[in-house]
Amino acid sequence: MPDGVTLGSTGIFNGTPTTAGTFGPYVFEATDSKGLTAKSQSMSILIHPAALRVTTGGLPNGIVGSAYSATLVASGGTPPYTWGETSGGALPPGLANVTSAGLILGTPTTTGTYGPYVFTVTDSTGATAASVGMVITINGVVSTSCTPQGNEQALPAGTPYAFLLRGTDGSGNPIDIAGSFTPNGSGGITNATVDYNGFTSGPEQMQVDLASSLYSFGANTFGCLHLVFSGPVTGAASTRGSQAALQVRKASALKAGKDGLSTEAASTVTSASFLFTLGQQDSTGIYHAGRIMESDAATLAGTIAAGSIHLQLPSSFAVSALQPNFVIGMDGWSASASSALPNRTSFAGSIANSNGVLSAGYADLNVGGTASGELTGGTGQLGGSVDPNTGRGTGTYTIPTSTGTLAFDFVYYVLNGSALYVITADAPSGPGSQPLLAGGALVSSPSYAAGALSGFYLLASDGFDPTANSGKGGNFVQIGTANATSAGTIGTSLYTNDAGTYGTEQYTTGSYTVEAASGRVSSTGLGTTPPVFYLTANSPDDEEFMGFLVGTSPMAESGVLVNQSTGTANFVPSSISGNYVAGTGEDVDGAGGTYLGAYTFTGTGGYVAISQIIGSVPQFPHLGSYTVNTDGSGGFDAGALSLVTNGTEIFAIPTSGDPLLFFYLSDTLPLTN
Repeated sequence: MPDGVTLGSTGIFNGTPTTAGTFGPYVFEATDSKGLTAKSQSMSILIHPAALRVTTGGLPNGIVGSAYSATLVASGGTPPYTWGETSGGALPPGLANVTSAGLILGTPTTTGTYGPYVFTVTDSTGATAASVGMVITINGVVSTSCTPQGNEQALPAGTPYAFLLRGTDGSGNPIDIAGSFTPNGSGGITNATVDYNGFTSGPEQMQVDLASSLYSFGANTFGCLHLVFSGPVTGAASTRGSQAALQVRKASALKAGKDGLSTEAASTVTSASFLFTLGQQDSTGIYHAGRIMESDAATLAGTIAAGSIHLQLPSSFAVSALQPNFVIGMDGWSASASSALPNRTSFAGSIANSNGVLSAGYADLNVGGTASGELTGGTGQLGGSVDPNTGRGTGTYTIPTSTGTLAFDFVYYVLNGSALYVITADAPSGPGSQPLLAGGALVSSPSYAAGALSGFYLLASDGFDPTANSGKGGNFVQIGTANATSAGTIGTSLYTNDAGTYGTEQYTTGSYTVEAASGRVSSTGLGTTPPVFYLTANSPDDEEFMGFLVGTSPMAESGVLVNQSTGTANFVPSSISGNYVAGTGEDVDGAGGTYLGAYTFTGTGGYVAISQIIGSVPQFPHLGSYTVNTDGSGGFDAGALSLVTNGTEIFAIPTSGDPLLFFYLSDTLPLTN
């Protein structure tokens, strides 16, 4: 039989032929119920080739000075194929004409968007097929050094920015970084400090050498921050736990050039460089928020960390300026007594604040896939003062659990009176160690109505699948849309990539309940391990977070709930239009890298982007096309990535390969601080 075709006992041919040609001759025999047989004449089966067509839908962007390579692909017809250009004119300067094999090669020399080009493929029989019109965008070089870029004044003197990153250090162990810097408007730094905490070296607050540190910022919204350290701040490290280095690695982060478990001695960081991109200018031209990554290492051999950066308000640098109720969302790692690998840990909750005294704490905790259920009785204390230059403060938190008391010290950086960055300050290894956690706190309400969710929402989360990759683990990312009513019903559509396995799920008959005192949202009908949410005060910050998510599944996922629409969801391609900044979240399994981008969307299904990658991020938007469905779902690059959007924010995940979670922020978000 032809490949892909079978003959059933009823005499019916089934299947989809995969190979063209003439097959046979065949003689077929039929047998009736009495055992009598009859044979056919000799017959052949002719399978015609599929119609010739071009399957390439777009061409990748290029960067000036970097080698460019693209291959046109066709299917059907009768190979071999021969390619040529039909229309569009000369390719971008530095690129040679398409070869007969369909290759476009060269090194671009000039920025711009070129085309559209139409390419034609001809098969061995002379049949032809033409491509759609395709453009090639050549971007300028993104500076990864802090040499002046001529736009430093866009970050005016006296406007501090805080940042928070999660990732792995050069030993492959988990690390969190938080800090603040104040630009002087011309490339210098007037105030700065940085906190590190990780499984290799434990907590350290670094003293910044201001005279040797600098920043740069370009018109393309990319900036660089280079901080030189004169050593740890004396007495800044926590004394709750041991600071002995833990000899473990994040599950799959056995980085190049190293084998076995980490045995490196802790060493003091002497400098750090970060690459960031900012969007969301207010009416005075001040940038508010963006994405950031550490850029010291060009490969996986160094620190690979990513996160967010946000404007700070010095007028809020006081304990008395902080709101009386907060919701908290954090994630990270806990040492395991039974395994050389740490446990992915997620935490979310709410707490009351009375001039620095923390009380009435509620929380949910997931350690290595074991969910705690609701915890109560959380208490704590904020330190007596907040640094007036950097917004840095300290505190403690304690809450009982079924297996003992969860207690940790923490450092926080004030963004404004309603928002904080938070990082734990205890050594996560050694006797009595506490989890390594980082995240944020946002203003919450003192009480919530039963139907507090009403409208359309986005959700995005990431976690860790410890069973993937033969027990080394892999990234778990999920995005989705939800429609909730004040009557307590909720339906969701979810898009998931579990260590390379992509899938979709829809739940149409879910229900939710809201706990009045805590804003804790639990649900039924959303799968066997539905997440728990802790709601904010329903007054969106720059990133429109409406709540923090803590997972109850083995992935120990954490994430956010974001407002999408209070009316009927009715999104179209023009819902995504204009300039956006983008970046990835933590590479949870430590096997990939980090990504930053600055995008311009046409509103009609196309985009151009400037991108910067540290390490390896093979699945990122770069082919220049996107789609948007009515419910705000859609995709990049003909389905290479799935997305959900509210128009001002986008969450995206790749549909293949070890995934990362992509965050997009537009320049049109409502600014509230």
